[in-house]
Amino acid sequence: NSKVYIEDISVPDWKQLEDADMICISNITPTVLRAFQLAEKFKTLGIPIAMGGPHSTFLPDESLAYADYVIRGEGEETIVELLENLENGRPLNTIKGLSFKDGGNAVHNADRELVKNLNDAPIPDFDLVYNWNKRVVPLATSRGCPFACRFCSVIQMFGRKYRHKTIDRIIEEMKALPPQKHHVFIIDDNFAANKKRTKELLRAMIANNIKMQWSAQVRTDIARDTELIELMAKTGCFAVYIGFESINPKTLELYNKGQGLADIDNCIRVLKKYSINIHGMFVFGSDVDDIQTIRNTQKYASKLELESIQFMVLTPLPGTPVFNELKEQGRLLHTDWSKYDA
Repeated sequence: NSKVYIEDISVPDWKQLEDADMICISNITPTVLRAFQLAEKFKTLGIPIAMGGPHSTFLPDESLAYADYVIRGEGEETIVELLENLENGRPLNTIKGLSFKDGGNAVHNADRELVKNLNDAPIPDFDLVYNWNKRVVPLATSRGCPFACRFCSVIQMFGRKYRHKTIDRIIEEMKALPPQKHHVFIIDDNFAANKKRTKELLRAMIANNIKMQWSAQVRTDIARDTELIELMAKTGCFAVYIGFESINPKTLELYNKGQGLADIDNCIRVLKKYSINIHGMFVFGSDVDDIQTIRNTQKYASKLELESIQFMVLTPLPGTPVFNELKEQGRLLHTDWSKYDA
């Protein structure tokens, strides 16, 4: 029997956790120190620990100092094989995507291929989450992203090829959502990477009379397809999250973002016409940025009348081209992950 604890949602039931046969901790760079802390807490009780997520995937040796097992990359199949092999006393060196300790040595098995068919995973059962509050429900329709922004680790984690669930399966998941009033956040890295498919999905939502308030991450290029935006508005799209990243053309080029200022302006104009809210995200700190860039962005952003805005500092997260570059150039000041919060 499995239980899921999300510390953002509620304080875990520590007593019950002390009873666990295994504790699995997922992490990203900004949360990894907390993950190590939790691992140490349960290790003293003799409970085996598995860790996964982007940070552990890219730096497995570091995580093995705290965990017995590290599950690299997509973990659905690896975790099942690990549990089966442990239960049946079978060797672990055949499990792709697994790192583990053998005696004092770290063993890194071969990488696992990406999950071919996303329909194979079961529909998420949110009742497994302790004190689940159901206000915002995550929904995944695809994985991967064809773009290669330099500060992003999606490609290294989920591949450049775009994989998606079938439309029927997504509709089934939407119908299985808890009936209460809630907001659905589509967690795809780029919800409209394949516009034809996204439109098919939105038409299927209308045909199945699915009414929900939803938001998703998109790129500025959606503005070129007004039919797509019309369908988004019609199906209850409340907001989109867009990485504008920079108003400095040199920076956009450096980030390999594949968009220009005209794309940003046009995108905002079109979305406003359809009353879709915009959460605009900007990243400061490329080598060609200076203090003036920050001031200009502030002016530009307030003129745009975005509903919400996020300014981030370029952070060399492990697994990204930026991290590898800065490391090679000897420009990383430290790896105190508590400062890597973007």
